[in-house]
Amino acid sequence: MIMTNENKRDPERIMRILHLLQKIWELNPDMRFFQLMDVLKHEYSSENNGFGKREGFEIDSKGYKMPISSIDLFYLEDNIFEEFLRAFTSEK
Repeated sequence: MIMTNENKRDPERIMRILHLLQKIWELNPDMRFFQLMDVLKHEYSSENNGFGKREGFEIDSKGYKMPISSIDLFYLEDNIFEEFLRAFTSEK
């Protein structure tokens, strides 16, 4: 993907977001990293009208349909997630 200068994202966001994640993780030190990320994804989605929620079916080995759901935040912009993390840390 080629981005022109006017479309570049602020590189400073990386450390800001990492710092926020660090603060949240330090408040929950017994969580594994991906547990923490899963909690944050679900919390973001539930606070934002189910954003990123994907539902479907999986077929098991006997051919039975099993409902599945997941949260996919692929298209969530970093600045919006950063705002969510700031609000999340202020609640703690």
